[in-house]
Amino acid sequence: MIDTHIHSDTRPYEDFERMALSLEGVITLAHDPLKPYSMDILRAHFDRLIEGEVERAKKNGLKLFLCLGIHPRMIPPDVNYSMLREYLKNEHVVGVGEIGLEKGNKEEIEVFERQLLIAQELNLGAVVHTPRRRKEEVTKTILEVIDSLDLKREMERRIVIDHCNRRIVPQIYDREMYMGLTVQPNKLTPEEAVEIVKEYGGDRFLLNSDSSSAPSDILAVPRTVLRMKIEGIEEEVIERVSHINARELFNLNI
Repeated sequence: MIDTHIHSDTRPYEDFERMALSLEGVITLAHDPLKPYSMDILRAHFDRLIEGEVERAKKNGLKLFLCLGIHPRMIPPDVNYSMLREYLKNEHVVGVGEIGLEKGNKEEIEVFERQLLIAQELNLGAVVHTPRRRKEEVTKTILEVIDSLDLKREMERRIVIDHCNRRIVPQIYDREMYMGLTVQPNKLTPEEAVEIVKEYGGDRFLLNSDSSSAPSDILAVPRTVLRMKIEGIEEEVIERVSHINARELFNLNI
């Protein structure tokens, strides 16, 4: 099993061992830990993930991968895309993220567009944030932005629209992008995630806990997989949603 979206720098040391007991790997993403007064704050955040979190995970037997990017709530006034591009070349980085839109204003859209193009340039997957508020409306804008860039088909197939729920899955399902199911209080319960998989199947769905400083369940992915088994979902579908799709999207060697 792979948890495709956590924020490991917000979690205590003990959680790494708990994850290692049940997960083959996790992906930790850049987020919005501090007020973005300057790009230096974002750079310090990236450094902590690269230099600190990978080592914390390794000491507990957990394989940790990174996605780095400028979260829509973490846009500094002095965005430096060249600096971001260099960080994305780090050996532990498997994608750009999390990026996306929170309010959907002009500044967020511009930063989102630039990062999608960098992801395409560097042949990396992209993890796209959708907000809690106005989710359907903002998701529609996200898809319009993606369409406006005329990305290569191969790039569109390496995008995951994250924090999906029943309301926005229909907007995305007929496209070639992946959909992230976030099992976290106030997002999805394990039962709700299972119902979505039952209805749509396992193609292009990913599981994650979005474990952070918000109320979270670090074992949300194995808990959801257990619920899938109890509900009689085919083993092949479970394996695809909990492992294979993530491995293929992010080119993971696990």
